[in-house]
Amino acid sequence: MMRYYEISYPAEPYDVTEIWSEERIIREYWPYWKGKMDEKFGENYPETTHANCIDDWIMGNWAVEVKKPYSM
Repeated sequence: MMRYYEISYPAEPYDVTEIWSEERIIREYWPYWKGKMDEKFGENYPETTHANCIDDWIMGNWAVEVKKPYSM
C-alpha cells in the first residue's frame, strides 16, 4: 500500500505545503541519498534500502503521513 507524506516550508509570498508519495520519494530522493550512503559506507552496504531512504526523508523533512489525496 502506497503511503503519502505532507511537508511544509516557508516561501515567498506564501508558505508551501506539498504531499509526496513513497514512489516520488524514491524517484527523486533515492539517487542523492544512495550516493551519500555509498560515499560514507561503500557500495553494497546492507542498510542502503528504499525503506531506510524513505525513513531518512521523513525525518529530514519533518513529514507527516496523510491519507491518499484525491488529486493523486
